[in-house]
Amino acid sequence: MKLALDAWRRARNISQESLADACGVHVNTYRVWEQNPGEMRLDKVMKVAEILQIDMSDILLPSDTTETSKMEETEVM
Repeated sequence: MKLALDAWRRARNISQESLADACGVHVNTYRVWEQNPGEMRLDKVMKVAEILQIDMSDILLPSDTTETSKMEETEVM
């Protein structure tokens, strides 16, 4: 199962503040990334993936929960 960025972070028991600090960005910047990982520069994606011990595609590709929500919305219409 594919997880969203915030779920990966929580699974590793890492705070937003700690991860932001490790990436050299303000915590508000990191919070934006969790909402929209597409806003991240490639070097930051690589750093976050390294810290969380995940593949970059786990950050850049949509999570299953996002895809499931989109599918449910389409079915309702």
